[in-house]
Amino acid sequence: MPGFDYKFLEKPKRRLLCPLCGKAMREPVQVSTCGHRFCDTCLQEFLSEGVFKCPEDQLPLDYAKIYPDPELEVQVLSLAIRCIHSEEGCRWTGALRHLQVHLSSCGYNVISCPNRCSAKLSRRDLPTHLQHECPKRRLKCDFCGIDFTGEAYESALGFGYPKFISHQDIRKRNYVRDDAVFIRASVELPKKILS
Repeated sequence: MPGFDYKFLEKPKRRLLCPLCGKAMREPVQVSTCGHRFCDTCLQEFLSEGVFKCPEDQLPLDYAKIYPDPELEVQVLSLAIRCIHSEEGCRWTGALRHLQVHLSSCGYNVISCPNRCSAKLSRRDLPTHLQHECPKRRLKCDFCGIDFTGEAYESALGFGYPKFISHQDIRKRNYVRDDAVFIRASVELPKKILS
């Protein structure tokens, strides 16, 4: 993976940028023979093309002389950034190393519905989704006491009820519930049929 492409509060110093991708180095490595540093992935990709020379000075490279650079990695991970959702409204700023912890609670981060309904939405929209929109939410009918999924509640229109009557209609019209639901119906026949 190439370097970090986040919104830094201050432009990173040149020595923290990978010469190959131009971004703040991710998992930096150093070539011990010449001292040049690169993102590990960027250098591996460069070398996979069959060129075994340092991309900076064209000196021959030896895999055995490429080492991780933990000091540089600490410096890169200490850079201050904005949340990746700053354009959507998140005001968090902090060290790059803390981004993943922040995203685990960021209200703007996109997550999957825990009911596995296939919806992907921002964490701050999740409570409304779970209460009113999720087709797999669990609801209990006030009239029959049966548990339904949100989808079944809205589409099945009642188990044991005529299919043309919804639970909402039952509530609106105050149908009586004992062992059965009593339906008040009036039918208007067109005059053509009556004559």
